[in-house]
Formats: sequence, C-alpha cells, structure tokens
Amino acid sequence: MDVPDERMHVPPTSEDPPPGRSMHESDPDYIVVRTTDDIQRLSADILGERDRPIVGLTLGEVGHEPVLAASEVRTLVGSGVRIYLIASDDLLAELKEEIGPRLTLERAAVRIWWPGASVRCDPADHPLVLALEGERPRDTLEELSHQLDLSRPYVRAQVTLLEDARAFLEHELARVEQRNREIHERLRDAQVECHRQRMRAEAAEARLAALERQPDSG
Repeated sequence: MDVPDERMHVPPTSEDPPPGRSMHESDPDYIVVRTTDDIQRLSADILGERDRPIVGLTLGEVGHEPVLAASEVRTLVGSGVRIYLIASDDLLAELKEEIGPRLTLERAAVRIWWPGASVRCDPADHPLVLALEGERPRDTLEELSHQLDLSRPYVRAQVTLLEDARAFLEHELARVEQRNREIHERLRDAQVECHRQRMRAEAAEARLAALERQPDSG
C-alpha cells in the first residue's frame, strides 16, 4: 500500500505533549502513528514493494519527545524517505504483531527498514539503533549514520560475501586442525606400539641369550 508522504492527522490523545511542546510543531516531517489503522498502513508500507528505505522512530524513555528529530534523520536519509513516529508502547506492541519480532521497533529506538523486508528476513539487514541511557542525541544520530551506511543493500551484499568466505575459511581451518590432531594421535599410538614391540623383542632376546648360556644337562 502506498502511504502518502505526510502526517497522519488524528484527534489529540491523553498522551499528547502539552501545548508549546507539540511534536507536530517541533518537526512536521514525521508521519505520526497514533491508531491501529495507522499501524496497519505502516506495516503494509514496511512489507510492501518500494524502492526506498523507511525510518521508524519512537519516543524517548522519559517524556513525550521523539528520540531523534525527523529533520536530523532527514539529513542522513535524504528527501522522499518516509519517517514514521510511533507514539505509544501499545502501538509498538501492535506493530510487533503485524510485522513479527525480527523487524519490530522498541521504545527509545530508531529502525531502518530497507526494501525487501519480510517477516522471515535477517533482522541485521534492517538495523535497530537504541538510544542508550544518558547518551546525547548526537551520538545516537552518529550510530544511525554508521548503521545506515553498513546496511545499504549493496554494502550488505558485500559484507555477506565476506562473512560467508570467513565462515568457509574458519570451517576449513577447523577441519584441518581436527585432521592434524587425528594424525598426531595416530602417530603417537604408532610410536607407543613400536616401543612396546621393541621392548618385547629385547625381552625375548634376553631370554634366548639366558637359555643359550645355560650348561647342557646331557
């Protein structure tokens, strides 16, 4: 479903910030998600076909302020990218039910949903950035920028190839090390057996020499 690049207007709720601190007034770039219908439209947008990423934001742990300003996020993602603000924990729970735990968004966090998102996709392809307690918004924004660059589809594809190559080499190294251990154990067993045979031979030679030294009773 195509979601228009504009705010979802709904009547004020008890969770609205007080006058003078409205997130509508502070940053009109948000698409504010406030109802179950909004969640369904957002879910359809996340899981639907598109050619640009979607960014989801939540409120901070304390108060009614978003974890990041949409204008700051806009400097990273550029124009034309929809930026959603989910305004309550209940709506976040509904979003989890709609898109599954792999793609869900948490309180005091930001998430980038790249095209191709699905309920069974690798969550690392759609990075979640948490605003740590006591962390400055600037630090959260820098981490979002870092994750945005690393998770770009063409970069992620190269990273996946490197990870697959490293996993293969680690597997081969483990196989060779195991083979070397097996060869070492066999060599050790062979040396022990060789020592035993030598000791037996020496004991037999000693017994034979002792018999030869005995006088002939006849």
